[in-house]
Amino acid sequence: MDLKKQPTVCVIGGSAAGMAAAIYAARGGARVILIDGNEKLGRKIYATGNGKCNFLNIDQDRRHFHTSGDPAWIAEALDTLEPDFVLQFFNELGLPAVVRHESYYYPSNESAASVVSCLEDEIQRLQVQVILADRMRTLTAQNGRYNVLLRSGLAIEADRVILAMGGSASPKFGSDGSGYYYARNFGHTIEEALPALCPLKLEESGAVFSVWAGTRVSDACVTLLADGLPVCSERGEILFTNYGVSGIPVFQISGRAAIAIEKKQKVSIEIDVALDTEPTDAAEVYSEWEPYFGDRTVADQFSRIFPAKLIDALKSIPDKNKKMSDIGPAAFGKALDSLKHIRFRVFDTMGFEHAQVSSGGVCIAEIDPRTMESRLAPGLYLAGELLDVYGDCGGYNLQFAFTTGAIAGRSAAQRYADAEEDAL
Repeated sequence: MDLKKQPTVCVIGGSAAGMAAAIYAARGGARVILIDGNEKLGRKIYATGNGKCNFLNIDQDRRHFHTSGDPAWIAEALDTLEPDFVLQFFNELGLPAVVRHESYYYPSNESAASVVSCLEDEIQRLQVQVILADRMRTLTAQNGRYNVLLRSGLAIEADRVILAMGGSASPKFGSDGSGYYYARNFGHTIEEALPALCPLKLEESGAVFSVWAGTRVSDACVTLLADGLPVCSERGEILFTNYGVSGIPVFQISGRAAIAIEKKQKVSIEIDVALDTEPTDAAEVYSEWEPYFGDRTVADQFSRIFPAKLIDALKSIPDKNKKMSDIGPAAFGKALDSLKHIRFRVFDTMGFEHAQVSSGGVCIAEIDPRTMESRLAPGLYLAGELLDVYGDCGGYNLQFAFTTGAIAGRSAAQRYADAEEDAL
């Protein structure tokens, strides 16, 4: 490429999407400037997957991605690149993947720090100019070019700008929601950002949370209800806390819980910690236990099967302080059934500070899914969590970030080259 005509692409945000965008724009022949407000790139990546960085999942059902817009947009965006794009990308960077927990892809050394370092190595190899500990103050467009003014006073002229500033989740890593402000300035509609993939705060009635705090149930089912109607269910390990509940199944439903709360619906959850038992089996179980354990209370016997702190905390177990010999099969069945229908009102999430991602963001109908270019402002691209898309736990959010970042970077460099060719 003629250096005199080499386009300048300015990437705002050293996120997963921003780093991928910088790499692909540079590979496309552009002069790239990558700006991040943190003192190092990829800060949020370090914390993903408990420091192991789960970046992809074998299960590619598009239902693992959520938006208030058209779900077909997500499929079109992800299908723009090869199905195994993320795996190929990291293989090229010298970081092969390994599968854990049946379907979760991690870097083979299970180190999030290695993911960041291999991205940084490629950014350095491609001679991307990196500016750290500085944030964008203003972004304006004039005569088909963009003017970026940083808080330090540095002014940058760019042919293309890619916004990859993240959403509002985990502000300690620099995601402060400012990307929404800049997108709105160019006419974009912003769907309200809400916490997603986070713990839930419950109303402390029917249990004493300080008693069950720290208790884990390795296999339980949690169902989200809005105005009394079931919305979704997830199964897995649940952690009971001094404010409510946490764990992957809770994270998976939290985004929809936040939306329901925002709509002023009555939100509750129902937890089943006795998945392998049915009340219809109670009579048989009771007849086996009562002759041997008749002197034990219901609570004492349940504590031999379920976490003792959970049984102690729950006030809703009927006859739990009565002896087994003092109740019959029917009463025992009701006590057992109460562990399949542990219901609490959800009054809030734990907020953006404890959320892995945010729902909401820039309206996807206003973005071309094949290029990530704004349909409202030519030459402006948006990628990653800034968009109104979020995924379930399991690597989906990083997959979306790396994929949309790569599309934006490649497209930003290519669009300029196409424009130059058309002008000849």
